[in-house]
Amino acid sequence: MRYLPSSPVEDRALLDTIGVPNAEALLAGIPEPLRLRRELDLPPTGSEQEVFGQMLDLANTNTRFCAQFLGAGAYDHYVPSAIDALCSRQEWFTAYTPYQPEISQGTLQHIFEYQTLICDLTGLEVTNASLYDGGTSCVEAALMAVRVQKKRHTVLVSRGLHPLYRQVLETNFAPHDGLKLVEVGLKDGVTDMADLQAKLNDDVAAVMVGYPNFLGAAEDLTALAGPIHAAGALLVSVTQEAFAFGWFEAPGKAGADMACGEAMSLGNKPNFGGPFLGFLAVKDAHKREIPGRVVGQTKDLEGRTGYVLTLTAREQHIRRDKATSNICSNQGLVALRANIFMQLAGPEGLRGLAEQNAAKAQYLRARLLELPDMEAVPEVPFFNEFVLRYKGDYAALQEACLKEKMLPGLDLGRFYPEYKGCILWCATELHTRQTIESLVEILARVPATV
Repeated sequence: MRYLPSSPVEDRALLDTIGVPNAEALLAGIPEPLRLRRELDLPPTGSEQEVFGQMLDLANTNTRFCAQFLGAGAYDHYVPSAIDALCSRQEWFTAYTPYQPEISQGTLQHIFEYQTLICDLTGLEVTNASLYDGGTSCVEAALMAVRVQKKRHTVLVSRGLHPLYRQVLETNFAPHDGLKLVEVGLKDGVTDMADLQAKLNDDVAAVMVGYPNFLGAAEDLTALAGPIHAAGALLVSVTQEAFAFGWFEAPGKAGADMACGEAMSLGNKPNFGGPFLGFLAVKDAHKREIPGRVVGQTKDLEGRTGYVLTLTAREQHIRRDKATSNICSNQGLVALRANIFMQLAGPEGLRGLAEQNAAKAQYLRARLLELPDMEAVPEVPFFNEFVLRYKGDYAALQEACLKEKMLPGLDLGRFYPEYKGCILWCATELHTRQTIESLVEILARVPATV
């Protein structure tokens, strides 16, 4: 059933029960100037079939891309149909807020499994039940680093971090009294080691570095960890494409003290920009400062395995002024899908998918560089995204691609003035050789620069 019908008699009974004369009285809290004093401009009443047809017509006005070469934080991957089937099972239809473990074992178990898998991917010991998105996870990691480091108040942020994540940090971290956010520049597409060392001091609590960074480049966490740890700071890796964990060394094993970022790629579609799935994993020594919920495994009085919220009391989510964090929820459904995806894929499956992404990106880059208007920038190791300089008109390139229902890469000049004229291209396992060749043919027809 798509709606819950009620008769006039039932409506009247509801209003009488709560003690109001009519439905309009429920709007008393809304200021008069803000109220709409007319009927909604909706089509005439129709049957369910007619309304469904109208909604389908509206949906068909959206552009359905046959291929997307745009990544930049939201990636199009194949999602097995088994995920839709499994995540709709009744075991997960328990209380939204799992404070009562006796009625929430399904929800608590899948969160515990999700946490276990994120720890496996990141090489760290403790993770939480998920956060809203990658940007939110960056804020929580930065605030947590300051709490852990106590008398340190500065967080260094690599310019290679996702620009939108940096904006979220500027909005939600920097305004706190006494806290400072300082940018570290790039050199040849990766964090500038000289600039980093120049800005490391006794007030730096942590350094946040993309892994891979927004330009697709693979940062050398091991090399960065040396001077960062020598200065007494923490290294925080930020991953916006979770498939990279199947290709790169786990950040915890490469020197990172915390790992955060976006895990939407695991079993979820980008849709129209969400929902997303922020993750945050830390070393065991820092677990008492981790924000949000953490699910633990235990035994009941009869020795049976059970799952409960642990480390933080319920009051943490109610007394906002006393809370470690005001993040008091988690992306339950999105995390469930990620859990199912990781268990279906397994370590070998995720590694195989990552290899496909890397191979497709290498092939795409090689074919694009055969075009006269494409130029290489300083080459660094990358995963499934890379930067090329385009000597032509990006607007013309974009128009040509959209006409063929293809979404081209990102114009980097929007976020990085120093990369004006450059395009960030992305390839995933969904890009076949035929799709890549079609893109090359389209771009070859774009008028060359004069």
